[in-house]
Amino acid sequence: EWGDLLLEAKLNFLFITSKHHDGFCLWDSQLTDFKVTNTPFQRDIIAELAQALRERGIGLHFYYSLVDWTHSAYRTDWSAYVAYYQSQIRELCTQYGQIAGFVFDGYWPRQEFEGDEIVYFSPRGLWDLAGTYQIIHQLQPQAVICNNTHILPLPGEDYQVWELDLPGENTIGFNTDQRGDKSAASWFNLNGGWSYSPRQHRVMTPHQLMDHYRRVRAANAVFMLNVGPRPFGDIHPEEQTVLRQFGLLREQEGI
Repeated sequence: EWGDLLLEAKLNFLFITSKHHDGFCLWDSQLTDFKVTNTPFQRDIIAELAQALRERGIGLHFYYSLVDWTHSAYRTDWSAYVAYYQSQIRELCTQYGQIAGFVFDGYWPRQEFEGDEIVYFSPRGLWDLAGTYQIIHQLQPQAVICNNTHILPLPGEDYQVWELDLPGENTIGFNTDQRGDKSAASWFNLNGGWSYSPRQHRVMTPHQLMDHYRRVRAANAVFMLNVGPRPFGDIHPEEQTVLRQFGLLREQEGI
């Protein structure tokens, strides 16, 4: 259903949260028990999604949070944690066919943390991003790499992303107003939050969505749209309607 909806909306790639800050894995990782195959659902979501997208010619990108709130080594043994997360990147690169890209999150070098934020977000050492990017370049050489750092792209990264802003703008306070020489992307929400939240239900209209799309494309950037599935796996019906109408509008305008 997700793949068919992407086709109707005229979207040509999808990136999914393989692991967010809480450390929970949507694939059958052999490196942790905190994963979807140990839930009542039991199935490997990434495996099923990879096949569905491949059949429809849609690129698969992985969002992966460097932060991990539940892995013990994250706070007690930094070198062991880096080895753990890099081994997970190897799993994602070798178990699901050709991967179109990776989007990393959780490393914000300009951000100053206070109180509990220090516990949850401050790294205990270097992430060895160069080593991580080398793993991807070796195992998935066609994959593009992005890191949502809110700074200029680092060596090994292929494009720069802005959250809820146009490239080079910082209207929300934590993006960078510096645009480097790499490709650019802007990342917006279809609804009122990054994940499905009934209390924040504010779905954009098709014309609002088109307005964002036009402005991003006019800035010579890739448009990225966040949609949060509901707890039982479907996309909210109102969001589905908007996405289909968005696809029709783009088809009518030839863009």
